Amino acid sequence: MRALLVDDEKLALLHLKNMLEQQNGVRVAGMFSDANRALEEIGETAPDIVFLDIEMPEIDGLELAARIRALDEAVDIVFTSGSVRHALDAYEFYPLDYMRKPINRQRLGQTLDRARHRLEHETCREANPNSSPVLLCLGPLRVHYPGTGAAYLKWRTSKAQELFAYLLHNRGRIVGRDELFGLLWNGFDSERAAAQLYNTVYTVRAVLKEAGLNISIVKGGPVSGYRLELGQVQLDVRQWEEEAASLPPIGPGTAVRYEAALSRYTGEYLSGHDYAWAESERDRLRRLWLGHARLLEEFYRTSGKKAEAEAVSQRVSRLSPVFRAFDSEPLDRGLTLG
Repeated sequence: MRALLVDDEKLALLHLKNMLEQQNGVRVAGMFSDANRALEEIGETAPDIVFLDIEMPEIDGLELAARIRALDEAVDIVFTSGSVRHALDAYEFYPLDYMRKPINRQRLGQTLDRARHRLEHETCREANPNSSPVLLCLGPLRVHYPGTGAAYLKWRTSKAQELFAYLLHNRGRIVGRDELFGLLWNGFDSERAAAQLYNTVYTVRAVLKEAGLNISIVKGGPVSGYRLELGQVQLDVRQWEEEAASLPPIGPGTAVRYEAALSRYTGEYLSGHDYAWAESERDRLRRLWLGHARLLEEFYRTSGKKAEAEAVSQRVSRLSPVFRAFDSEPLDRGLTLG
């Protein structure tokens, strides 16, 4: 991991350099007390992580971060400062960390571990350019990495997890601040709720970056809200719906496709998360799955395949007891036998 250090205090530069050189796999590629010089050399040093002092003459750390981001969107930025008064402003640049001087050795090690974790995922994606991570919403919220399997994201707070889940649920549209206040900080005054939202959005961005997920949370104007954009990351529920929508009329040659589609419905939408706002979507997807399951079961029964029909019936019961409430309901319109 290549590190670039920028601080107008030379003693602080040397102290941080010595600490970094004691960490495994870290090489100090450049250290500068002049921000303009750092900008000129950043293309040559090609750092993976940049440590920026905030209070510097001419160009402060925040302005320097903005210029670095314009040159390299992916580089990890760590702010260093003698105070925390710039922390809120610093969050606008999606830093990996904000470390208060004097820098704690243990905290530095934890920050570098997060940077290594992200770089490992980046290397995996570069080695497999045609594969993308898949967010799993059918069942508990997880992420599937090609070649490595599914893993839970390391949320630091339940608010951060629910904020991400809600933005994902409403992906593509700006979710207003007042809507988020009411959902997550009901009863807080607007100023306190705004500060909580600001910090939680920063936490979500940090978790996504640490997980190697190139998902954007875009601010929609100064006070309007936030919009989540998946980019190249796939979504299992969208994939499943597209597969279900493309199913042909059921018959002897297509039953196997229905079997496959039913099997890929691996759990109810965001199951295990007690989000009341997800229930209507959970119910919609449940009914869609059940409609296809009934078609398959009816096809098997009318074809004299009693064992196969019973197997589908048992899958319905195993997947969720909730399905039993729909046993007497008619098939969804649009789902027809061939």
